[in-house]
Amino acid sequence: MSSDQQGDQKPLMQPFSVLEPDGKKESSYNSSKYEGKCVDPRLMTFCITNFVINVGISQIAPFYPGLAADKAGLTYSQIGLVFSINPLGSILFSFVIGSFIQVWGRKKCLMIALVVQSSVQILFGCLNFMTDNKNLFFSMSLLSRFFQGMSRSVYSTVTFAYVPIFWPGEFQKKLAIMETMTALGLLFGPMIGSVLNYAFGYSIPFFVIAIFFLCAEIPTYSQLPPDSTMKTFEKKKKLPIIKAFTSIKVIVTIMNVMSITAGYTYFNPFFVNHMQSFGISENIAAFILTIPAIFYIGMVNIIPKIGKYVKKTFMMSLALVVCFSGNMIEAPFWGEGNTLASVIIGLILVGVSQSFSMIPSIPQISEFLGPVVTDPQFKNNLTDMASALFIMSMGCGSLVGPLLGGSVYDGFGGNVNLTGSPPQEMVDQEREAFRRAMICLGLWQLIAATLFFFFGDGYKGWSDCCRSCSTGQTPSSEQEQQLTKPLNDDTSDDVMSDNDTLSSEASVGNDSDLLQGPPKKTITIRKEAI
Repeated sequence: MSSDQQGDQKPLMQPFSVLEPDGKKESSYNSSKYEGKCVDPRLMTFCITNFVINVGISQIAPFYPGLAADKAGLTYSQIGLVFSINPLGSILFSFVIGSFIQVWGRKKCLMIALVVQSSVQILFGCLNFMTDNKNLFFSMSLLSRFFQGMSRSVYSTVTFAYVPIFWPGEFQKKLAIMETMTALGLLFGPMIGSVLNYAFGYSIPFFVIAIFFLCAEIPTYSQLPPDSTMKTFEKKKKLPIIKAFTSIKVIVTIMNVMSITAGYTYFNPFFVNHMQSFGISENIAAFILTIPAIFYIGMVNIIPKIGKYVKKTFMMSLALVVCFSGNMIEAPFWGEGNTLASVIIGLILVGVSQSFSMIPSIPQISEFLGPVVTDPQFKNNLTDMASALFIMSMGCGSLVGPLLGGSVYDGFGGNVNLTGSPPQEMVDQEREAFRRAMICLGLWQLIAATLFFFFGDGYKGWSDCCRSCSTGQTPSSEQEQQLTKPLNDDTSDDVMSDNDTLSSEASVGNDSDLLQGPPKKTITIRKEAI
C-alpha cells in the first residue's frame, strides 16, 4: 500500500458527516471515541451476536430429529421441511428488508430482530411439551423456524451494511472476521446444543440463547449511532439483478453453489438416525456432524494461496467433483461396506469441497456479470450483485437440500426407529435407504458438475491447470501484480487475489459507493447505504 493510501486511511475514525434533507444542515456521528481501542465494542457486539444466532440455527441438528420422529411422530420429510423453512424465511424476507430499514432505521430493526430471535428460541424450547399433539408440534416448529430465518436475515443484513460505514478502509478484514464467526457458530452449534441438552434437558439450550439475545439489546442500543444520524435522502436505481439470469455462465455457477451447499445440508434431517445404525448416540453424532465445518475452516487460509496458480473455474469445478466423491463414499455407492469410517471420510471431502467452491464464488460470478451488465453506472456494483446471487444460491441450497433429502430418505424406507437394540433387518433397511438417498444427491451434483464444466468455463480451468502442470510454469511477476486488483476491476485476471473476500447476506442492498475505499476526511452517508 502506498504512503498516500496510508495517509488517506489515517482519519478513518473522524466524525461521520450526514447530510440533512435541505442539503445545508449537517449532523455528525462521532466515532473518535473508539479510536485506539484494542477491541472495537461495535465489532465485538456484531461478532458475538452473529455467532450466537448461527449457534441457535445449527444446534437442533443432533437432538431435534429424534424428538420429532420418536416422540411427536413426524416423518423425515416433515423434519426436512422444518430445517428448510429457516432459509426460506430469510430468502422471502430479503425482498422487503430494504423497505423496513428505510421506514424504521437500522438500529431499530436490529433491536426488533433480537426480540424476535429471543421469542422464537423460547417457542422452540417449549416444543417438548407439545409432542402429544403432532399437528401442534409440527406447526409450531415451522412457525418458529420461519421467523427465526426472517429475523436472522434482518440482523445479518443490517450489521454487514454497517461494516463499510464504520470501517471503510478495512471493510474486507472486518467482513472476514464476521464471516468467521458465522462459520464458528454453525460449527459449534451442534456441539453446544448437544452438551446443554445432555446436561440440562431439551429446553435449556434454547432458553440460554433467548436470554443472550435479550441481553444483547443493551450493547446494541448503547454502541450504535441513533438512526436520525444515519438517515439519507438520495435515491439510486436498483441493481439489475434480473439481468444475471440471461447469462448461462451465471446460471450454472449458481447451480454449482446450490449443489455444494446441498451437499452439506441434504442429510441433516436423517444423519443422527443413520449414526444410530452404528450404535452411536446423539451426542457423539453431533461431534461427527461438525467434521465438514472443521475442514472448511482449515482450508480457508489455504485456498487463496492455491487460487494464485489456478483459475477460479477450475477450483469450482473441482469442488463439485470432490463433493460428489465424498457423498458417494458416504453412501457408499458400491453397495457393501457401509461403515462409520466411510461416512467420516466422505464428510471430510464434503468440508474441503465447500472451501473450493464458496471462496472463489463471488469473484467468479462478478466476472461473469461483466459482459451482461453493460450500464456504466453499475460497473462498480458487480461485486454487490455477485454477493446477492451468492447468498441466494446458498439459501436455495439450504432450502432444497434438507427438504429433498428428508423426502427421498422417507421414500426409500428410512423412517425406522433405531433407538435401543433394533433388529438387524431394520438396520439394513435404514442403511440401504441412506445409500440410495445419497446416490440421488450424487446424481444431482454430477449433472451440476457437467453443466458447469461445459457452460461455466470449467473446461478452460482444467485445460489451463493441465497445461501448467505439464510445463511447470508459474504465474509471472506481472500476473502476480494483477492478483491484487479489486473485484470490481473489469480488467482483473481470472486467478484469485488475496483480497477476494467471501461476502455475506448483507451484501444485498449495500452501498457500493461506500465500498470504493476510505474518503480523506468524512463519509457522506447516502440512502442507498440503508
